Amino acid sequence: MTNLPLNGDASTRQTTSAVPANEIKVRARLLLNALRRQEAGAIELARSVSASRRWAEPAEWTLTHCMNIASARAGFQHWDHARRVLGGVAPDGDDAGTLWYDNACEALTNQWFAHYAEARAIHDASSSLYLLPYRRQFIVVDRHFIELLGLDASDPAWTEAGRDLVSGYGSPAWRELAMRRLRAMRR
Repeated sequence: MTNLPLNGDASTRQTTSAVPANEIKVRARLLLNALRRQEAGAIELARSVSASRRWAEPAEWTLTHCMNIASARAGFQHWDHARRVLGGVAPDGDDAGTLWYDNACEALTNQWFAHYAEARAIHDASSSLYLLPYRRQFIVVDRHFIELLGLDASDPAWTEAGRDLVSGYGSPAWRELAMRRLRAMRR
């Protein structure tokens, strides 16, 4: 079992005010409250996520544990990873997590790339394509993929971000779409 990161370093603490990161914190607080009430579903969820990540199960659940669990459910390694990515401060080439992917999209034919320049060239060839990050890779997708993520492909935020969430990373449009994606994941 691996230990969870409990406290962010100084470079990641400043991003806690980012709206998408606050959504993770709210989910963590709700989970912690449910765990304290001994709700079976919450206990099963916490144990399942912890086991899948090979995190040691604590004697008593804390907000920190729940922030890591909520982050993992949103496609991040742990809270510090989510805070960096959702705060818009992850450096180029960093793991972007799997926020912009859903298993429902497996049936779709998408174009995957290891290099941004290649993905961008395909994206730029058509005004109907979207470019999304996935961990350290890039996916070029159509509106069906976006809709399976629970998002509106005609949302003006996509245009503001250039339909490219790599070059638009950290922008107000990106934050708006990230918040909408997080909310769609709750449904």
